[in-house]
Amino acid sequence: MVENIRAKILGEEKLKKLRKENQDKKIVFASGCYDILQSGHAVFFNQCKSFGDILVVGVGRDKIIEQLKGIGRPVNPENNRVFLVASIGDVDYAVLNGEELGEGKIDFMNILDALKPDIFVINDDDSGIDFKKNLCKNLSIEPKTVSRVVPEELIPTSTTNIINKINYAYRAPLRIDFAGGWTDVPYIMYGKKGYVSNVAINPLIEYKNGRFNFSGYPRGSGLSTSTGAKVLELISAKNYNVESKTLSQIGEDLFNLENKELQWFIGRQDQYSIVYGGFHCFEFGDDYGKVVGEDVPKETLEKFRQNLLLIHTSISRNAQTAVEEVYRNHKTPEGVDAIDKLTEYGKSFANALLAEDFDKCAEIIDANWQAQKQLAPSCTTPELDEMYDFALKNGAKSGKLCGAGGGGAFVFYCEDPQSLKVAMKRQFVSCFEIDFDFEYNDIRKLNKI
Repeated sequence: MVENIRAKILGEEKLKKLRKENQDKKIVFASGCYDILQSGHAVFFNQCKSFGDILVVGVGRDKIIEQLKGIGRPVNPENNRVFLVASIGDVDYAVLNGEELGEGKIDFMNILDALKPDIFVINDDDSGIDFKKNLCKNLSIEPKTVSRVVPEELIPTSTTNIINKINYAYRAPLRIDFAGGWTDVPYIMYGKKGYVSNVAINPLIEYKNGRFNFSGYPRGSGLSTSTGAKVLELISAKNYNVESKTLSQIGEDLFNLENKELQWFIGRQDQYSIVYGGFHCFEFGDDYGKVVGEDVPKETLEKFRQNLLLIHTSISRNAQTAVEEVYRNHKTPEGVDAIDKLTEYGKSFANALLAEDFDKCAEIIDANWQAQKQLAPSCTTPELDEMYDFALKNGAKSGKLCGAGGGGAFVFYCEDPQSLKVAMKRQFVSCFEIDFDFEYNDIRKLNKI
């Protein structure tokens, strides 16, 4: 009964045979997860088929999708997914992709080698579109880009939206701080204004039925998992009227919760970055935080992101040691000088980014790291310094430990993040990359508040 569908599912050897027997026809290839088939996939397959005679669709394997999407994905196992894709009318053949995830998040190099398609179809919002186009050029494959089209009679949806509707969870980003950290702490600023440049990132952490899913982020990475968890508890609380709150009010409520109720005596940057989403330069005073400066275009931010590497040192952070040292040192001449530098770096980083002066951004990140060490020498160790120096010798232009330091994750700016990642993992075998994108939605939009 289902033999006609089974016949459309091919292995590598049959791909070679398909190419050999159809030299005079245009073979089109597309690839994806196809976790929960929905109308958008049907439209996409229809678009793909319009480019040629035979459409072959690659389907990502379970372990690859879990790497890319996090715990809990895929929802449907690979054999089920490839079977369903093969059952679609516009799809002539379906095939499971390879077992390994290569450079540029490519898991189908073996398919390209065996099939040698004429055309490869890419969504125009694919985060790896440039890499895939270069790959096509090297393999003499014609790339075709398509936009996501929703016929007027359909409601836009996605696999993620379907999963969220079935399995609703509150969601929040984490953050990477580039410059200005510590100047958001009222305790050490004494009425002076502080400035911090940071960006929200995904994968998002989730909160459902009293349980957190940290999406693979190690705790204590310096990316503010604690504040991310606290904002989810806050906005999901039945006695918190989040619908009536502005972003600034949510940020202040979160700051007050962490500082006054929990007595953490921290700053505002984590709360505001996570609540506002995107990249911002924040001005912080004794009793407020606000966005300052012009908005940096998303195109500029994405260019900058492509040169960033976030790599965990596998060294446990002792942030409290750095905090205590800052509290001891902030009134000393060296401490006052460091805080003044950090304040300036928080502003100048945003200006350099707006001007697309990425080399200047890199200089500021390094200068900020030096000022952090001046304020709190315990934010680094000989082992961390060794990692940092090695990174500079292997392609990094600059970097810093995220958050208060003492361990956790380094963010590096470099021309070739892939090469630097390989070098770091070879030299320091316990290091690992934290895969991320910038998250541009604020906490209200993420949770449809």
